[in-house]
Amino acid sequence: MMDTLQAEVYTALTGTGYAVHYFYPQDGFTLPCITWRESNNREYGQAGGNEFVTEVEYTIDIWAVTPEATATMALAVDTALAALRLKRTFSYDLYEQDTRVHHKNMRYRALIRLDEQKIYQ
Repeated sequence: MMDTLQAEVYTALTGTGYAVHYFYPQDGFTLPCITWRESNNREYGQAGGNEFVTEVEYTIDIWAVTPEATATMALAVDTALAALRLKRTFSYDLYEQDTRVHHKNMRYRALIRLDEQKIYQ
């Protein structure tokens, strides 16, 4: 079965109004921006010998010039992904000293059963 919410997550992130890139910022990117990836997709439960529930996890990275900007962006991301019923499981502030870029790493998780359009936290 291997369900995924990649399309929904991408749409939600682009709806924040910030530039969105898959995995890492692309060449010629400008700040602020968001990067994302599906960092886990595993069978969570079976029924009748088939995958019944899938666990998915998405890693979101926010890149900006100031910590205030990353905080504002994080709120927009959190609101967008909570609307999909994804649960935030991790959030951590980082500072890239060599580039002087503020970076926030966030992770979101859900249990899904897309054949019935169900998302569990």
